[in-house]
Amino acid sequence: MKKIFVVITTLILCVVCALGISACKRGDSGKSYNVYVPDGAPALSVAGIGAASLSTKFDVKVVKADTITSYVGGNNPRADFAVLPVNAAVKLLGNGEKYKLLGTVTHGNLFLMKKQGGQDISDREDLAKLTGKTIGVINLANVPGLTFKVILSDNGIPYNELKDGAEVVTDKVNLKSVTAQEATPANADCDYFVVPEPAASTKQAATQGKLSFAGNLQTLYGGENGYPQAVAVARAEIASSNKAATDEFIASFASTREWLLSEDTSAESIANAVKSMTEGDMAPTFTAANLSKEVISNCGIRFTDNKVGKIDIQQFIIKLNAVSANAWGEPEEKFFY
Repeated sequence: MKKIFVVITTLILCVVCALGISACKRGDSGKSYNVYVPDGAPALSVAGIGAASLSTKFDVKVVKADTITSYVGGNNPRADFAVLPVNAAVKLLGNGEKYKLLGTVTHGNLFLMKKQGGQDISDREDLAKLTGKTIGVINLANVPGLTFKVILSDNGIPYNELKDGAEVVTDKVNLKSVTAQEATPANADCDYFVVPEPAASTKQAATQGKLSFAGNLQTLYGGENGYPQAVAVARAEIASSNKAATDEFIASFASTREWLLSEDTSAESIANAVKSMTEGDMAPTFTAANLSKEVISNCGIRFTDNKVGKIDIQQFIIKLNAVSANAWGEPEEKFFY
């Protein structure tokens, strides 16, 4: 009889774990929900969790940006909640079967930088000034480059991508893929650069203004609201069966934003919160040395729920598909929480 009881109990535990019940997912941390977030602006968006009592419920892990999709993929994904680029979220999870999109977390952190003597690109009418110029874009093949292409296309500005032997032309904006290290005043091949924060502010300070801000891609895309860059998702079964935890996770973004922008919150406190959640020996993008209230503001951290942001996401994906060699698909209605 005792053996039968043990067997039955073991089977029940196995079934419970297979269904993803949080008690079986806690592991050594004892926390209820695993949260995976890529390094960079998304890591700032959850920094308040690492510095508040919410950390007792949400076990946040900041990981390398190029690995984030691995935590929401496969038959048994590790993430209960996650933040990831909107295009990746739509492509991998957009059918809504495994995850639900909770809302937009960041609205862009990209800036156009000029060399000394370069012109400002303050609004859309100024984009024509870039014709014949070469723009070095960090991560041209992904969201930064695609977003810049969308901005040019929306405003009827033709562009020429410098790859496969293509040469600079005078009647289009020339786009060149560069690394962060190549975005310097000494790079004679480029007239401007598209650079994310905090690298943009760091470069302006380090070059004593020989590289300086010329334009804001968020403004050039859509005024004050920017564009949907990173989104939050939750496992479908959690979103449907545990609304309290889901809503608590959503509420954490507003709390974190307030905490980040408070004058009482030091750069050291923010950097330490992110560091405490960072996996392994990875050095986080944001440190006490490169964090300021202006940099934080430039990261576009602002949670927007689907009542407001769903249309923006749908439109942005359509535009990305139009300028991309990759098909990102389109989100299904049931993907939205």
